[in-house]
Amino acid sequence: MSRQSQGVPITAPKAVVALAAGTTALTSVEHANRLLTISTAGSLHTLNLPRAEGSGDVYEFLVTVAMTSNIVINAVGTAPSNKFVGCIYQQATGSGNTLTRFASTTNDIITLNQTTTGGLAAGDYLKLCDTAPDQWRIVFGLFTTSGAPATPFSG
Repeated sequence: MSRQSQGVPITAPKAVVALAAGTTALTSVEHANRLLTISTAGSLHTLNLPRAEGSGDVYEFLVTVAMTSNIVINAVGTAPSNKFVGCIYQQATGSGNTLTRFASTTNDIITLNQTTTGGLAAGDYLKLCDTAPDQWRIVFGLFTTSGAPATPFSG
């Protein structure tokens, strides 16, 4: 029996989606519950999340190259109406095993600038979950910085 005769789709949705440089309006249909890779080193990435509704959708971001331009992740709306809640950890290059923790309960922008706020290295990672109306839960975030770590949260 073929997969098609058993009712299994021949093509499944992509498990990994490469995000293009520039501004991307993320949608639950195209981006939720997939690994979203950021692979264009010299280009700004502005990623606009959909409004949080409590859907349980997960958005995972993985930097796959050493970045030289900013990555900005926006929660739609104005803080505190749509916010990030949770912690991001940063490790400065050359700091050994030392991590710095930054927390948010009201911010709606995450900016990674490759220096003090992170997003410098391949392997940097952020996982967000739509847990409630107007609330993005930071499940896990780990970023590499150069220099003294600073908060990536604003707004």
